[in-house]
Amino acid sequence: MPKRRLPGEQKRPADLLAGLDQSRPFPRLPLTDEQWKEAAKLLGIPETAEEARLDIETTIGIFRQFQAGDLGQVPSAKIREELGALADAASDLHDRLSKLAKVRDAYTALTGAPSLHSPYSPLDRLPDFAGPHQSEHLPSSVQSMMGLDGQRRLSQALDVLLRLPKWLLVAKYRGVEAKRRGPRAQNVYWLVGNLDGIRERFTGKKITRSYKDGASKKYITYVCRIADPDIGDGTIEQAMKDRIKRRDRIRRSVD
Repeated sequence: MPKRRLPGEQKRPADLLAGLDQSRPFPRLPLTDEQWKEAAKLLGIPETAEEARLDIETTIGIFRQFQAGDLGQVPSAKIREELGALADAASDLHDRLSKLAKVRDAYTALTGAPSLHSPYSPLDRLPDFAGPHQSEHLPSSVQSMMGLDGQRRLSQALDVLLRLPKWLLVAKYRGVEAKRRGPRAQNVYWLVGNLDGIRERFTGKKITRSYKDGASKKYITYVCRIADPDIGDGTIEQAMKDRIKRRDRIRRSVD
């Protein structure tokens, strides 16, 4: 069983996949005999029920694979943090470019306007370097730059940079909403649903609204902690409630 992480310690895909038997179509995490003995006891089935053991091991293996795959996803909080940082960077870039544009040589370089030292803009001389027969083969982006007014381009760039921070902050505070249930919680809900299905298959029992009598909750909590020691009691309980609601909706739709 993986050890509980220290505060701030991040999981790695390799940690989640360690010990998995991936030689089968679906990965499985082999239970120790001690773990299976306790799980079978909580399920109320004999230890010789190898098919149930295999189902639980495979369910844990798939859950671990889901968790490892979700580690690369960027959470909403991180997206908002990055948008805020980009807004600050855009504001700083606007201020720096505005300040630089007030310097004569920098303004000349940015706009291509004639300076006291050269009668030509660098862009004006591109056709000379390319030759009459080659200028038509210049990249379209360069041809476009040659035909644009440098002062207008600078003005447009500053205008975009001026508006960009506000746009990014709007996205930060309104455009990215925190998910009610993140990938990790979704995986736990899936795990609990499958463990309940295994119990129903081999014992005929399932999670009910009176699950607090302890039988199903002890079994599901025990196996969930094998799958991931960091799963909290609250998450497990919410997942069990969700399982009941889903089953009720299915029953009502059939009726």
